[in-house]
Amino acid sequence: MVTVKNYEPKYFEDVRQVCINTGPDSAATDPKMREFILSTFCDYYCEQEPENAFILVDENDVAQGYVFGARDFKTYIKNMKPYLAKVKKTGIRNYLDAIGEILGHAVYSFKYPAHLHIDINEPFRGNGNGTKMITTLTEHMKNDMGVKSIMLIVGSGNTKGINFYKKNGFKIIRIFKNTGTVMAKEL
Repeated sequence: MVTVKNYEPKYFEDVRQVCINTGPDSAATDPKMREFILSTFCDYYCEQEPENAFILVDENDVAQGYVFGARDFKTYIKNMKPYLAKVKKTGIRNYLDAIGEILGHAVYSFKYPAHLHIDINEPFRGNGNGTKMITTLTEHMKNDMGVKSIMLIVGSGNTKGINFYKKNGFKIIRIFKNTGTVMAKEL
């Protein structure tokens, strides 16, 4: 049995492992890729916006997935600077990729100031777990944080992911052919 819970610092290392597990294969073995992935997609949310982080835990209370939200772009970009400095040390390609991710959010941040990021370990995908997590975050953002709309970026070739987000009420805003598809939802 799995449960969606509020993030707590005791789950930090488990959550980081989920991020590595669901990232590129090189993140598990290449220290620079690991730092890039964790600084860009994980650590910021756990450390800067833990109130907007929810985790999927298994029967042993081990995190098997997460959904993170950034409430608004202005706060996100301001607080993301130290994480970008870490990424810059891992190489120019990683740094440009991180900047590209941020710019994707920046372009649409006026209409969709909040964004989310979700990952789930493979054995825990399906059975409605992702939908439970998205619903938990979006209801929290709407009811507790006053957020009116939220966006995300998914790989343009990730048809399964795009269909999952559509099923959860997200609409395609823009497709960047070789990088990502911007999707958003009014709350």
